[in-house]
Amino acid sequence: MKKLVGLILACLINFYLTLALVVPTYAAGATLFFSPSKGSYEVDKSFIVKVMVDSGGGLGINAADGTIKFDPEYLSVSNVNNSGSVFKLWVAEPSFSNSNGTISFSGGLPGAYTGNSGLIFTITFKAKKVGETKLSFANGAVLAPDGKGTNVLSGYGSATYTITEKKEEPKKEVKKTSRQKTEEKKTQGILPPLPEVSSPTHPKEDVWYANNDPEFQWKLLPDLLGVSLMITHSPTSDPGPNLDGIIESKKYEDVEDGEWYFHIKYKNQYGFGKIAHRRFLVDVTPPKEFTITVDNKGDATNPSPVLKFVTQDETSGLDYYKITIDTKTSEIKADDFNGSYQLDVLPPGDHQVTVAAFDKAGNTASSTSNFFIEPLKAPVITDIPKIISKRDELIIRGASFYPDVEVKIYIASEGKDEPEEFSTRTDNEGNWSYFHKKSLKKGNYEIWAKIVDNRGAQSIDSAKHVLTVTAPSIIESYGWMIIGVSIIIIAVLIAYILFLRHKFDEERRRIKREVKEAKTRLTEIFTALREEVNELMELADKKAGLSESERRVKEKLEEALDISEEFLDKEIEDVEKEIKIKDNNNNH
Repeated sequence: MKKLVGLILACLINFYLTLALVVPTYAAGATLFFSPSKGSYEVDKSFIVKVMVDSGGGLGINAADGTIKFDPEYLSVSNVNNSGSVFKLWVAEPSFSNSNGTISFSGGLPGAYTGNSGLIFTITFKAKKVGETKLSFANGAVLAPDGKGTNVLSGYGSATYTITEKKEEPKKEVKKTSRQKTEEKKTQGILPPLPEVSSPTHPKEDVWYANNDPEFQWKLLPDLLGVSLMITHSPTSDPGPNLDGIIESKKYEDVEDGEWYFHIKYKNQYGFGKIAHRRFLVDVTPPKEFTITVDNKGDATNPSPVLKFVTQDETSGLDYYKITIDTKTSEIKADDFNGSYQLDVLPPGDHQVTVAAFDKAGNTASSTSNFFIEPLKAPVITDIPKIISKRDELIIRGASFYPDVEVKIYIASEGKDEPEEFSTRTDNEGNWSYFHKKSLKKGNYEIWAKIVDNRGAQSIDSAKHVLTVTAPSIIESYGWMIIGVSIIIIAVLIAYILFLRHKFDEERRRIKREVKEAKTRLTEIFTALREEVNELMELADKKAGLSESERRVKEKLEEALDISEEFLDKEIEDVEKEIKIKDNNNNH
């Protein structure tokens, strides 16, 4: 029997060990509770209650939600704040309704929380009515990080608070002697003046600051016994009769968000002076988290989609949005924003948009979204030469899928970074032609095209084509110039030759004329010589007729004259023949 019982116990122990290894360990039992759970507070005073969670151990928790109930006759909520919360993700940030007496929340975190006193958020209550009031959870849930959202909530905590009347400092009556009364009358003087307060952390009263450690400064007077000061939400509070010392500055830490007032008054030997009320605004909580929706109107090629987003800031309010598209940033005032933002025309491809929401204290919350704009179908270059001369006209033809759209043509010269851009349009069937009017320099070029429709949507680039531009030969480049110059030279030479010929003809005519005149003159001269010889012969003999000797002399003279005349005639004939030969040669 003992062996059988031992065997059974061993089997049970082995079963539970196996079950412990196989079955995941959940939290033993998570609880939601308040801290503090008890307290006593005066009417019109504010106090803070923390909403806490105990994970219960095990795997821990990663989300919680719930609704808190309070009595609005006794309490009112002035603020809820999730700063310092173990939850970083909020489905619904803490919010309250003083009319319904409820506070709701729903938050979580990416990992798991395994502690026993995790802060969810804080509540700032203001006591309204004398009496006892309770704070409790109307409903709630705490989820385990098991991928199933198992509710591991095992119970709720509650809290009870006592609201009391305002306490007044008891005044001690001191009996004064007649001498003291006389001395008091003699020593009555002037009360201290109104303090002049400044703040290095919150210099302007109407500006929100993301600083919850406000500091205030004032000047001390020689006769002061001390200062009394405090901060409240009321603009007319009295710091009371207690002195905070003879100090000239005060710094507060971890002040909650909201509108606050710093109150201070001086005291000297004659009593307290007037109270200075200094307003300051605190907001260290960023706007609520939000998401961006990119709406392309159902068209993936839409080059200017609409961004849709919205957020809120419960304390200082939203100031403006900063919108960054890729590397371009713009700003828009929150008052001018209606929830939609139309983007400028963007090229196809991947894009990133980041929106940062700024509240009036400078706190920010941002969201980023990536989106893709599909390109249009690229055009096709169907006809383009591979080699042309500088003198040739470049003609490019192509086709596309889109009628009546712009075609951008890019011509990139070898060695240059930026291509030149030209454009044409497609016809009703999507075909297009481009005639390049500008002559291209000698060299190699890359040519491609892309489509841009009336919305500004673009296609990707077409295939690139290589074009070689050659320089024409000298004859091709300067042929007409050479011909023109040659014609001018020939014309000048012809004119010069004609001029010389004209001069030669004139000279020839002159020579002919002079030869003819010389011939006539010689004839006349020889005739005259013969007559003179006859006359001389007759005079020498002083008688008529000639003697034989005179006749012979005369004959010799006439013979000499005949020979001379014949010789001269022959020479003149030779000149005339030479002139005639040259005339014949010139005529031929």
